[in-house]
Amino acid sequence: MVLRSYRFGRFRLDPATRELWNGGERVALAPKSFDCLSYLIEQRSRAVGRDELISAVWGRVDVSDALLGQTLARARRAIGDTGGEQSSIRTVPRFGYRWVAATEVAERDDASIDAVEADARAAQEPRAPARAEATPAPAPAGDAAPLGANAAPRAPRPRRRRRALVAALVLAAAAGCAALLVAARHEPARPRPVPPP
Repeated sequence: MVLRSYRFGRFRLDPATRELWNGGERVALAPKSFDCLSYLIEQRSRAVGRDELISAVWGRVDVSDALLGQTLARARRAIGDTGGEQSSIRTVPRFGYRWVAATEVAERDDASIDAVEADARAAQEPRAPARAEATPAPAPAGDAAPLGANAAPRAPRPRRRRRALVAALVLAAAAGCAALLVAARHEPARPRPVPPP
C-alpha cells in the first residue's frame, strides 16, 4: 500500500500516523482539527463546501458554525495561520474553505515505513550491558504498582466512561426529582369534614 504525507512550509502532515510535524517537533492537535486540516489538504485542488467538510469530519451535518469555526481556528493556530492572513486555509464566503498553501506530496511504500519505524524504535531503546541481563521483578498485587524501568504506566480511565457515568447519574437524579414533583401534584385530595346539620 502506498501512503502519502504532505509538506507545506516547515510542516509535514502524515494522515496514516495522524501526526503533524513542525520541523523535527510533533505538534499537538485536537483530532477534529487534524481531520479538518487533513481533508482540506487532500482536497486542495478545489474549494470544499461547509456541509461537505462537516460531513467528512463529523459524519453528520448538524454541527454548528461556531464549532466548525473553533475547530478550524485550532487547525490554523497549529500551522501558524490566522483568520486574517489566511495563508494556508482560505475562507470562501458563503461556501466553505480552501487549502491554498503550496504543498508537496511524498509517497512511500507501507513496507518501507515498517522498516524505518522498527529502526527508530531500536535506536530509542536503551541497550543493557551484554553480561548484566536483568529480569523484571513480578508486579506486586493490588492497585499500587510502582513505576520502574520495566513497568508500564497504568492507562487512565477513558473519559467516555466517566462522562457516561456522570450523565447516567444526572439523568437518574432528574428522573427522581420529576417523580417527586408528579407525586406532589397528584396527591389525592383529602375529604373535607362535613359539618353536622
